[in-house]
Amino acid sequence: MSNWRHEPKTEKELRRLMAPVQSIVKWVKTRRGFIIGVGILKGGTGKSTSVLYLALYFALVLNLKVVVVDTDDNSQSIARWVATHEALGDKIPFTLIVHPTKGADAIPLKKRLKPLKSEYDVIIVDLGGGDKETFIDLCAEGRLLFMPSAPSGWETDRIQATLQTASRAAILNTEGLDVYNFFVKCDFNSTLPEEEREAMAEDLSDIDEDFVPPPFLHPYFDISKAPHHVRSWNTVPKRADLEEWGLLVRHAMKGIIEEEDEAA
Repeated sequence: MSNWRHEPKTEKELRRLMAPVQSIVKWVKTRRGFIIGVGILKGGTGKSTSVLYLALYFALVLNLKVVVVDTDDNSQSIARWVATHEALGDKIPFTLIVHPTKGADAIPLKKRLKPLKSEYDVIIVDLGGGDKETFIDLCAEGRLLFMPSAPSGWETDRIQATLQTASRAAILNTEGLDVYNFFVKCDFNSTLPEEEREAMAEDLSDIDEDFVPPPFLHPYFDISKAPHHVRSWNTVPKRADLEEWGLLVRHAMKGIIEEEDEAA
């Protein structure tokens, strides 16, 4: 499913782009409470589907204890997905916590995350499309931020503003925050992902003092528009459906693990 246009020439070259599975499990188990945020300051960018597949990969393939925190007051897609499949009797391999950002039950995200760090290996936060304070809390507390979007200006137009907010909030992060863009819903028979990536990476610094270059993952690890993504609302994805998400995770975590190993 991965982008054949940018496929590494050899297996050795591919391995150089990814952390070994055993290294990821060891790293997460050693530190626990690995916080991943998913989303940008805009709705409808494929973030909840990304959250689902990431949670399933960490839980089913890496056998880690995973909790998903759904902060999206507008749709709560993950919460509704879990309720739907629990009603069908499907086994959900991760824990769900609904985190309201408005109303009497609302608390800051950083307060919600604190007790979870000692209980779970991986904490995945489904960020609402427009709640800026929750997004800032994630950038201050998290270790990794994924910003998925389809390769279209309709979905990527808020990425620059999101990156600016993330860079300012990450100053408060004592562990460091790694931020990555990647494309979902890709048709690899077209050049649209390449075209949109080039458009987003255009240097706007002459007219925008706060311009932050989009930090893209290697294009080989973009996510396809495979039919199982569309069907995942009604059917729990199978282990085989998680393969390209596993490649993406291993690619994104390579730099984090190596960075911390060098600092140790």
